[in-house]
Amino acid sequence: MITRHLLLLIALVLGGFPSAVAQETNEADANPPEYTAYTTIHPEIPLDQLKIMVKPLTKAELQVESDAWFKLLRGKAREIAAVRMGVKKANEALSADDEEAAKNSLEVAESITKAVSDSTKADEEEVTGAAQQKLGVDADAVENQPEEDTEVKADGEPAAASDSDDPTTAAESATEMKDEMLSSVTELQDARTALSDRLNIVLNSLEAKGGDVEEYRTYSTEVSGIELDTSDAAAAWSGIVGWVNSKEGGRRMAWNLGKFFLILLITYFIARLVARIVNWLLERKLKLSQLAERLIASTITNVVMLIGFAIALTALEVDITPVLAAIGATGLVVGLALQGTLSNFASGLMILINRPFDVGNVVNAGGVTGTIDQMNLVSTTFRTFDNQTIHVPNNEIWNNVITNITANPTRRVDMEFGIGYDDDFEQAEKVIQEVLAANELVLRDPEPVVVTHALADSSVNIVCRPWAKTSDWWQVKTEVTREVKRRFDQAGISFPYPQQDVHVHNSNASANGSV
Repeated sequence: MITRHLLLLIALVLGGFPSAVAQETNEADANPPEYTAYTTIHPEIPLDQLKIMVKPLTKAELQVESDAWFKLLRGKAREIAAVRMGVKKANEALSADDEEAAKNSLEVAESITKAVSDSTKADEEEVTGAAQQKLGVDADAVENQPEEDTEVKADGEPAAASDSDDPTTAAESATEMKDEMLSSVTELQDARTALSDRLNIVLNSLEAKGGDVEEYRTYSTEVSGIELDTSDAAAAWSGIVGWVNSKEGGRRMAWNLGKFFLILLITYFIARLVARIVNWLLERKLKLSQLAERLIASTITNVVMLIGFAIALTALEVDITPVLAAIGATGLVVGLALQGTLSNFASGLMILINRPFDVGNVVNAGGVTGTIDQMNLVSTTFRTFDNQTIHVPNNEIWNNVITNITANPTRRVDMEFGIGYDDDFEQAEKVIQEVLAANELVLRDPEPVVVTHALADSSVNIVCRPWAKTSDWWQVKTEVTREVKRRFDQAGISFPYPQQDVHVHNSNASANGSV
């Protein structure tokens, strides 16, 4: 069984070579034998176990292992190319004008596929045989074991063309051979993908230990994927259908996409849970502003989502290492290009530390007056009283005067009423005081101030300064103003408007004879 061989491999990693292979003699120590690849004892070795096998190997040993897996991959790629060439020859046979030419094309197709298949099989037996000999495993026992996870034929050959004695015509034989070849291409592509995956595992370990893997990766990339012959509709359709139905093609992609979206969904719920936990801890354990709490929770949520997205990309078999390296390499350039953004970032941190305002405060800052809606490390969002949303850079706010209109629980309402010079100002003061006393929203402590303080050009001005809760400020201002106007009208107290007297003096110019 494959499992027994894998146990032998693990024993090799953990405990060294079997005694039949490793001769612990002084002579052997002085002249160590040439290293032989052993992870290729079975081309179907599970990926997770192969990762364990290659981890303790040195750079030189991994180079040998890479060459062995590369040889298997190259043979499989040649076999696929030979079968595709056989399909071309089968098409030539189908379009041949005479029976003899068709038979010659079929013979060439059969010869090409058989020769390459035999060569590939010989290479595979050489590689696996060397590994079996190194581990002291009976080759016959390995060959007699059923291959559990493969759909590829043992020899990878399509069925041979019909013999000359076969009553079927060359066209019928060509059609049958073509169908079998197209079917075998899909199976061979599955085997090639499996070998490529295992080679990549070895290459990853080799690269991590300083080895040069560029040539291997380039070849693996070039021979991977499917190729569709658009000039042959049957071959193209067979390739598409075969890829969709193959376990290393469409089914593998569907499984990877399912894992991708599942990871994103799980990450989304984890991010929301983490955000709630962070909010709960910040509200109960730390005295931070709502802006800071929201920003911290939002940042943590974004980080969790970013990590989840990176993990999800690995489910699609995307190597994110080059992406991370590119981000790190361009970090300095981006930092220089975004100096203004970095300034806003620093201003945002200063706002969060000094807490000049919070969510829901009415603030005049950066030339904008409105209610603070939200904030990030780059800008602050205001919602104005006419329901406009304005985003102000943090640098514009921190570098200018910040007026927090609703920071305190109470505010003074400053009003001024002007009466005519002919009106009784003491009566007017009394009326205003009565209006304030009757208004339930006016605070009694501090006590309201009503006093005549200025003799203007056209009026006597009376200052009215009651106190109210910040939330009642606008309502107190409007109610007191309306009620004072109504009471002044009832008492006959006028509100003068600016006026100017113009005096015209006539000169005695006509009496003097002057014009």
